[in-house]
Amino acid sequence: MTARPDRPSIDPADPAAQERYQVRFDFGLDGARRIGGSAHLLVWCDAIATEPVPVDALPHRLEVVDARLGAASAIAQRLLELQAARGERTMVAVVAAGAPLESPDGFPVEDVLLAGAVVDALGAVGIDATSPEAAAAAAAFQGLRGAVGHMLTASVAGRALAETQGADALPAARARLEERELVVLREFSHQA
Repeated sequence: MTARPDRPSIDPADPAAQERYQVRFDFGLDGARRIGGSAHLLVWCDAIATEPVPVDALPHRLEVVDARLGAASAIAQRLLELQAARGERTMVAVVAAGAPLESPDGFPVEDVLLAGAVVDALGAVGIDATSPEAAAAAAAFQGLRGAVGHMLTASVAGRALAETQGADALPAARARLEERELVVLREFSHQA
């Protein structure tokens, strides 16, 4: 990853980079930069998407997927396809967007649960060399699987969405979350 003038490059030896794990987890753009330096696929988890995915601010050669809960299995299959095409272990950075995107304030429970669903789906297809951070997100999803929709609407972000955009925004956010389509915003590139 090339360092941007306003951001130092992340040292792969830094424990925050989670380099020793195939599946990594962090929050916001800062987190994406920490764990994405040597990853091949970045899964952006924004359950209540009020801003577009900041693709241009993410490490450039990564494939970027805009996650949906309904597409968690498709995301896992995409990682397997990418791994088969590359012929070697493929690293994935799972990022809970939070708000603001650069460095989130508070705990974005809805994004963590979405990220946990993705990590859980990866484990179901045998991609289970997860960082403790990723494992914790998966455990949160497993424990609250039946309540994800409620968590979306009852969370701080869900209540803020209803206040700013009206109650009709919540069903729309929930419908988006349940979509099954794999949304690839940028494909993996071997070029740095």
